[in-house]
Amino acid sequence: MMMGCGIRRRYAQLVRSSMRTGIVLFATSVSAQQTPTLLDRPARLVVEEVTLEAALRELRRTSGVALAFSPDLLPPEAQVTCACRDVTVRQALDRLLQDTDLEYVARPRQILIGRRGDNGAVPEVTILGAVVELGSGRPIPSADVQLRSTERRTLTGSDGRFVLTGAEPGVHRISVRAFGYEETEATVTVGVNAVQGARIELARAPIPLAEIVISPGSYGLLEVSPAAMGSAITRDDIEATPQIGDDVFRTLARLPGVATDDVSTQLHVRGGTGRDMLVRLDGLELYEPYHLRDLDGVFGIVDVQSLGSIDLITGGFPANFGDKWGGVFEMRARNPPPTGTRTTVGMSLSSLSLISQGTFGEGRGQWLTSLRRGFLQYVLAVTDVDDDLRPVYWDVFGRGQYLLAEDHLLTLDVLSAGDDVHWQDNDTNLRVDSDWANTYGWAGWEASFTPSIRAKTLISAGRVSRDRGGRGGNPADGIFTPVSSYVSDVASFTFWGLKQDWQIDVGGDALVKAGFDLRGSSGEYDYFSSASFHDVDGQGNIVMPTRTRDVALEPSGSELGVYTALRGRRFGTVTWEAGIRFDHQSHTGDSDVAPRLLLRWDADDQTAFRGTWGRYFQSQGLHELNVADGETAYGPSERAQQIALGLERRLGDGMTGRVEAYHRIVSDPRPVYVNLSREIDPVMEVAGDRTRIDPSQGRAMGLELLLDRDRPQGLSWTTSYALARAEQRVAGRWAPQTYDQLHTLNLRGSYRTDRWQLSASWHYHTGWPVTEQFLDATVSEGPDGEIDAFIVKRGFGALNAQRLPAYHRLDVRATRRFRVGGGELEVYLDVFNLYNQDNLRGYFYSLNGDPTGYYRTERSDGEEMMPILPTLGFRWVF
Repeated sequence: MMMGCGIRRRYAQLVRSSMRTGIVLFATSVSAQQTPTLLDRPARLVVEEVTLEAALRELRRTSGVALAFSPDLLPPEAQVTCACRDVTVRQALDRLLQDTDLEYVARPRQILIGRRGDNGAVPEVTILGAVVELGSGRPIPSADVQLRSTERRTLTGSDGRFVLTGAEPGVHRISVRAFGYEETEATVTVGVNAVQGARIELARAPIPLAEIVISPGSYGLLEVSPAAMGSAITRDDIEATPQIGDDVFRTLARLPGVATDDVSTQLHVRGGTGRDMLVRLDGLELYEPYHLRDLDGVFGIVDVQSLGSIDLITGGFPANFGDKWGGVFEMRARNPPPTGTRTTVGMSLSSLSLISQGTFGEGRGQWLTSLRRGFLQYVLAVTDVDDDLRPVYWDVFGRGQYLLAEDHLLTLDVLSAGDDVHWQDNDTNLRVDSDWANTYGWAGWEASFTPSIRAKTLISAGRVSRDRGGRGGNPADGIFTPVSSYVSDVASFTFWGLKQDWQIDVGGDALVKAGFDLRGSSGEYDYFSSASFHDVDGQGNIVMPTRTRDVALEPSGSELGVYTALRGRRFGTVTWEAGIRFDHQSHTGDSDVAPRLLLRWDADDQTAFRGTWGRYFQSQGLHELNVADGETAYGPSERAQQIALGLERRLGDGMTGRVEAYHRIVSDPRPVYVNLSREIDPVMEVAGDRTRIDPSQGRAMGLELLLDRDRPQGLSWTTSYALARAEQRVAGRWAPQTYDQLHTLNLRGSYRTDRWQLSASWHYHTGWPVTEQFLDATVSEGPDGEIDAFIVKRGFGALNAQRLPAYHRLDVRATRRFRVGGGELEVYLDVFNLYNQDNLRGYFYSLNGDPTGYYRTERSDGEEMMPILPTLGFRWVF
C-alpha cells in the first residue's frame, strides 16, 4: 500500500517518455520558424456589396493582419465584393484594390495602404505606440486611446500597445484614459511615415475608496489593478514561471508564507492547511477545488488561461469573507476581446486544453468556454511502467455575460470537473478505483442603482460526489500494510445558495458595505471498510484482529452569514475599515461573531503601511465529515485571532519592496488524522501508520520579505525570504506542524524580448518535521524450535520531533513565440528540478538483527519526491 515509494520511479520513467514526446514538439517549433509573411496568411474574407473601408476592416478582423490606411484616401461610393475565404491576404487585396489608384506595402508588423506617389511609394499615416505607467514602465492594458482630430479610438492590448489609423500628416493630439490613472493628452507629429514608438506615460490617480487594498498579505495576479501597488504577479510572470501542468496554484508556492510539496498543489498558508483556504471563482466558493484528490490534489480544477485576475490574501481579510481563517484565493474569469473571437489551443505533458471567447449582441454580450483533458494515463502507458496507475481528469468552464443596461450586468457561470483514478500495487495486491465529480452553476446580477448605490446578487446550486473503492492486502507483511482490506466509500453533497453584497457611498470619504450569504445543503454518506493486521496480544501470542467501520448518514442543514463594515478615509492618506460578521450553521449549532479592523496609511505616493486585527471562525462543512476515520458527528467551530503588519514601498526602476510580520492563535482546532510516514495512499485510512492527533491549540508567527523588479522587456527578478514557525499543542507539548518551514528562500529571474522569454526559479526551505519510528520484533517458535512466525510491530516517537534534510531545487523554462496562421504560437521547454536533487518526503525504516537475536531499527532514505522532469508544450492563440 506504499504508493508514495514509487512516485520518483514513475516520474523518472516519465522523463524518458517526455523526451521522446519532445522530439515531435521540437520539430513543430523548428517548422514554425518558417513563418509566412503577412501577405501569405489566409484572408478568410467574404463580403458582398460593401464599401471598400468596410471590406478592409473586415479583412483586418478575419485575417488578424494589421492593415493601416486612411479612410479619406478611399473612394467613398465604391462597392466591392470579395469571396476570398480560401485565398491569401495578398490575393484579397489585389481584388479589392484593382480598380483604384491604391497600392499596398508589407512591413514586418503591418500592411500599409495608400495612393501611389510619383515614385510609387505609399504614404504611411498610421500612429503606433504604447501606454505605460509613469515610473515603473509597466504596460497598461485596456486603456482608451483616442485620436482627437478624427475621433477614432481603440483600446490597448495586454502589452499596452495600440494602433491608430486615419491621421493626416501634421501635429495631432491623443487622449488616453485608464482606470486608476490620470487622463493624459499627448502630442505626436505624423509625417509621411508611420510614427514608431510613441510612448505615453500615465501617472497614477487617487484610487477610489472602494478599490483601495487595505489587507496585509495581499497579492494581485494576472491582470493587475493599480490598487495592488507593486504586490502583483502579471500574466507574463505566471506563464514564464517554471511549473508542472501550467497550474496557477503551483506558481503561488513561490510567494512568502506559502508552502506546498512537489506532488500536491494544495496551499498551506502561514501555518494553515488546504481546507483552511477560502477558494472562490467569480464569487462562488469551490468546495473541492483540486483534481486527483486521492493523490493529495495534483492540479486545480480551473485552467489558468481562462482566468482574468486572481487575488490572494494571506493576512487578515475583511468581514465580507467568512467561515475560513487561513486565507482567501479569489479567481475571476477572463474578459473576452471587445470585438471578434479568440481561440487558445494548448498541449503539454499533463493536458490538452481549448479555450474560445468572443462577443455577441453588438458587443453587449461576451462569452468564454474552456475545455481541458488530462492524459497522464497515456504518457504512463508508453513508458516502462506497468499499467498500475492511470489517472484521468477533465474540467469544463463556461461563462456568459450581457450588459442589459448601462449599469446592469447579467452573468451565468457553469463549472464541471471530474477525476477517474485506477491504481494497482502489485507488491501489496491492492487495487483502487476512484471517481470524483464537481458541478457548479451560478447566475449573477451586478447593478448600480445610483452613482452611490451598487449591489451584486448571486444564485447558485451544485453537487460534489465521490465513489472510491479498494481491496487487497499483503499477508507477508500485515503490519505496514493490512493482511487483507476492503474499502467502499460513496458520498454526495448537494447545495444551493443566495448571496448579496451592497456598497453605499455615504460621502466622499466614507462608504458602507453589507451583505448576506444563505446556503442550504444535504449530504449522503455510505462508508464501509474492513482491515486485518498481524498483532501480538498481552500473552505474547500472535493474533490477527479485524477492524471494521460501517457508517451510513444523510445529514442536511443551512448556513447564514451576515456582515456589515464601514470604510473611511481621513486626511487623504489614512484608510480604515471596521467590520463585524455573524455566521450560523444549523448542522453544527455554531453561532459565531467576528469583529475585524483594517488600517492603511499612505505615507507618500510610494509608501504604504498596512495593519489588521481580527477574529475568524471556521465551521466544519457538511461535506467535510471524515467518516473514513470514524467521525459520525460534526465538531464545533475553530477559532482564530490574528494580527498582521506590513510595509510596502516602490523603490524606482520598476522595483517594489515589502516586509510583513504576523501572529496567529488558533483555539479549539478539530482533530486531524494523518499518516505519520507521510506516504501518499489513496486508501490511507486503513494504513498501519494512521494516527489521530488532538491538538488543543495552534499558533503561527513569521516575518516575510519580498523584493521585486518587473519590466515589460529585459531582466525582471523576484526574491523573497520568510522566517516562520507553525506549531500545534498536543498532549502538553508544542509540536511543529507538518509543513513547518523555519527558513524559506525563493529566487526567480526572467529575461524577455519580443519573441523569447527565459526564466529560472530556485526554491529552498528548511526540512519538514517527521515523526521517528521504532520497530520491534516478536518471534514465535514451533515445536521443533524453528521460527514459524516473525511479527514486526511499529511504534512512533514524539510527534514531528525530527527533521528531514533541507529542500532545494532549480527549475528553468524557455519560451519562443512565433507568428503562425494569423495568430501567435508559443513553444516552451520546462525543466523541473534541473540538477535532479533527491528531496525527501519521509524516511523508510527497517529492522535488522544479528545472530544473538538482538534487533535494531535502522533508518534509510525513503520517500523521495520528484526527480528531474522536462516538459515540452505549446500554446497557440488565434
